[in-house]
Formats: sequence, C-alpha cells, structure tokens
Amino acid sequence: MTRKLTDKPISIASDHRGVALKARLAGWLAAHGYGVNDCGTGSAAERVDALDYALRLVGEIKAGRSDFAVGVCGSGQMMAMTANRFRFVRAALLHTPAESIPAREHGDANMLVLGADVTDAAAAEQILEAFLSTAALGDRYAQRRERLAKLETSKL
Repeated sequence: MTRKLTDKPISIASDHRGVALKARLAGWLAAHGYGVNDCGTGSAAERVDALDYALRLVGEIKAGRSDFAVGVCGSGQMMAMTANRFRFVRAALLHTPAESIPAREHGDANMLVLGADVTDAAAAEQILEAFLSTAALGDRYAQRRERLAKLETSKL
C-alpha cells in the first residue's frame, strides 16, 4: 500500500447483515496500520437498522474523529442513502476496486459503503485498499466538489 491518507482512526459500522464483513475489514485495517473505531453493531443475532449505524459514522466524520468511514449493510444502499443526506459526507457504494479510483480522485469520497450480501470478503478488502490508497485530485475536480457541496442549500 502507498502512503496513508490519514492518521486518524477509520470509523466502521454495520447492520446485522454486515457484522462478519465489518469484522474482517476491521482486521484488515488494523493489520495495515490504521486505527479502527468500531461504531457497532456487534451481533448478527438481532436485527438493527442500517440507518442508525450510518448516522453513527456521519457523527464521527462531523466531530472530526475520523476523516474516513466504512459502512456495511446488506445491499449497501441504506448506508449510502443515509450518509449522503449530509453535505460533509461523500459516501460511495462500491462493488469493484476500479470504482474506488474515481470515487476518491474525482469525488473525494470520504465514506466507503459495501453491500455484505453482494460483495465477497476478498473483493471488499481490495476495494478498501484501493479506496484508502487513492488521493483526491484538484483543479476541476475540486471545483466540482465545491459545487456539489452547495447543492443542498440551493433552490432549483
């Protein structure tokens, strides 16, 4: 892996369907020198709502405790939709390592979302590695991100 993009812990959370994949990714993060902030859930036995755990990750980013977060739920959809309600979060639901590159370079995504039901663990590790080793580009991409951040407050 190339240089780390952050020295802050990576916050990670899942719903009940993503517990096993979350644990594997937390292990990968620790093995690669990242601090890990586990925001739950810890059990697959009881159904929980992915929305609640996405909000925990959003809170970690907002508070500045983490620059990056990883959310895992069954399809990934609810985590991504919830997180993207907040203008300071740029959550990307990814399925391949190749998708990680433009998500980070062009969109400066700060939250990786994975679907535990549709992404095997080995692929998830590769996606995470690509995500965390790709820096955001400047120039026109930075301008585009600034425009994106303003959309929430604009009126159509």
